[in-house]
Amino acid sequence: MSKKFIKYFHELTKREFEGIRKKNPRMTYGECAKLYPQPPWCNYPDATFGVMGCWSLLGFMVTGKDYCRDCECFIKAGPKQPEVKTRGKGGR
Repeated sequence: MSKKFIKYFHELTKREFEGIRKKNPRMTYGECAKLYPQPPWCNYPDATFGVMGCWSLLGFMVTGKDYCRDCECFIKAGPKQPEVKTRGKGGR
């Protein structure tokens, strides 16, 4: 039986996370990330992977998008901007 997404990591309380760890002491960061992935606006590589992950997320400081807006890994919502096409040397 495959375990599926439960909720985003930032939606967990510290108490919930501690309860999950107690119930599943052998759970890997990869397994945790499948059940409780990083927020959809986060582009930080493996943000929920322990000491190499996002300290703010893993420290339970992230409560929503507003906390992350100034982060360089924040994915801005909205339509994709069109590419600006340039021409090679001397082209007009």
